[in-house]
Amino acid sequence: MSGHRALKEKLLLPLMVCLGLIMLFPLIVTFTNSFMSEAEIALRYTSRLTTFDIADGITRRFIDMGLIPQRVTTEQYAEVLINQPSFMVLMTNSMRLTLPVVAGSLVISALTAYGFTIWRFRFKEAVFAVYIVVMLMPLQAVLVPNFIIADMMGIRESHLAIILPGIFSPFGVFLMRQSMKVIPSAYFEAARIDGASEWYIFSRVVMPQLKSTIAALTMLTFIEYWNIVEQAIIFITDYRQEPLSVYLSRIAAGRMGLVFAASCIYMFLPLWFLMVGQKDLKKGIELSGVK
Repeated sequence: MSGHRALKEKLLLPLMVCLGLIMLFPLIVTFTNSFMSEAEIALRYTSRLTTFDIADGITRRFIDMGLIPQRVTTEQYAEVLINQPSFMVLMTNSMRLTLPVVAGSLVISALTAYGFTIWRFRFKEAVFAVYIVVMLMPLQAVLVPNFIIADMMGIRESHLAIILPGIFSPFGVFLMRQSMKVIPSAYFEAARIDGASEWYIFSRVVMPQLKSTIAALTMLTFIEYWNIVEQAIIFITDYRQEPLSVYLSRIAAGRMGLVFAASCIYMFLPLWFLMVGQKDLKKGIELSGVK
């Protein structure tokens, strides 16, 4: 049995390595090509396929897609950060959308999950089931209600139309409650016997034990709203208020070099979050019971 398991691991390891390289290949191409000159990028990516030489065109395109620049240059980054002021404005818009959602979602999710965990009231599980149903709905199914409510509140064409639904997202409540259920009830009973208030129990007993869950929710929420597209297209009509995720396809105005450099800058924060908080993300998801 052990020999069979060892053979399986030897066969799976190369397969997993190959799959990992395939997944990382677009990121590697984007990063290395961001250090190419505009002329080199234009030379490598201007070929066009026709109906008569599809196979030949695909082969040439793959060969021309080099990973190592002939001449390393940072002129694309300088062009984006210095000569494209709209890039920094739009990145600021992304931060203005993402940070309030992350902060608000942590507060609302923690308080709501604590209520679902501690307080006992009729139909509690039925209400929580509604949370799960809403969480499982595709984004397109809830955009129409969000649009109608935002219109009624007079915030349809503002960032609040995106921020408020994000703050009250049911996913954070689900993640927090599942993690709180792991905490032994004896902790709460002992704190109440000592005369602790509910706020003291919440802030000093519960929250310190949810550091990994908080980190996981922070990362997942940040990445989701940093890459927001559909909501921004529907609710934001002024291009000066758009997040960078929407405008990234237009910022280069046909210059591929700027696309690679802008993409690298744009994806730096999400990748940094994942690399730094990988352990907390894994532990937080394990505590919540999400598979």
